[in-house]
Amino acid sequence: MQSEILEAVEQNGTTWAPAVAEIYGRRHQVLNPTKYHAVVKENISYGPHERNVLDVYSPTEASIAPRPVIVYVHGGNLVAGDKVWYKGSLYANVGRYYHCNPMLLTTGNYFASHGIVAVIINYRLVPNVAYPGGGDDIQMAREWVYHNISKQQSGNGDPEKVVLVGSSVGGLHIATNVYLADHSNVNYKPVFPPIAGIVYLSTPFSFDTTPEDRQTALRAYYETEDAKEIYEHSPVGLIEALSASSLVLDPRKFPCLIVLAQYDPKEIQDSTFSFIEEYRRKSPQGILPEFVVVAGHNHISHICSIGTEDDVLGRILREFVGKVCSRFTWKYKSTDLDA
Repeated sequence: MQSEILEAVEQNGTTWAPAVAEIYGRRHQVLNPTKYHAVVKENISYGPHERNVLDVYSPTEASIAPRPVIVYVHGGNLVAGDKVWYKGSLYANVGRYYHCNPMLLTTGNYFASHGIVAVIINYRLVPNVAYPGGGDDIQMAREWVYHNISKQQSGNGDPEKVVLVGSSVGGLHIATNVYLADHSNVNYKPVFPPIAGIVYLSTPFSFDTTPEDRQTALRAYYETEDAKEIYEHSPVGLIEALSASSLVLDPRKFPCLIVLAQYDPKEIQDSTFSFIEEYRRKSPQGILPEFVVVAGHNHISHICSIGTEDDVLGRILREFVGKVCSRFTWKYKSTDLDA
């Protein structure tokens, strides 16, 4: 299968290739029922809209100690996407398998099989949401996790050890939630609920507003055609406006991992490096976030590869979760607020 994937990725270059998802979807349909073991709770409501639902994948083995948690947020260019993709086999690879979406299923299944509770969410899509509604949905999902994930029926997760993982626009909504909240929080109070770390997978940290198909989605979401205003609301624009003392830009206290695929589109690459440069400029002593390029993959194939024989991204994410959750004993103190 790897040669077939590599051929499809190289043939399509830095454009997203539906064929790659189809190849992985078929693979996960074979893997999921046999390779992964998880208890799955589906379509749990975390907010008022019909899209405000989530699935929880928890390990089958009992555990006295609370488990680390990932919250996975799918992409979809603001207008599409679902926690269940490709006949239930995608994203289940993040949690478990055999949903509607092989990819979502695999993702949930994968982490549950490694002792991590995986929460995979849906959120509102254009035209039923406008900025900063995507970030608001992330906040509601985080609050649901904080108040419910420690229950046995939710996998005995640790609400103090939650890692947010956003793919593409999913990362955009996570960034909106975190950096816009800090704008309005002039006293730099704790980010609540607690976040042990953030992972941005091929995230558009700003947008090229010139393509016509992109303009339609951006106009609907940001409710403006003004490129400058859209930029100011993007993650790069939001951190530009943050104080240099903002704790969400200190990777020692607020760990951040940025992941690119080697064949990510130019727009994703350019905005990522702009984000990293602005982050470096604002971060204490110029400390960088962690940054990884996954070789041989494109915008969608790296997340699809989780749980297959090509498990590079899966290992990267597990190592990051293990590292930040094992050391996450920090809380904001009064001295932190004096910065």
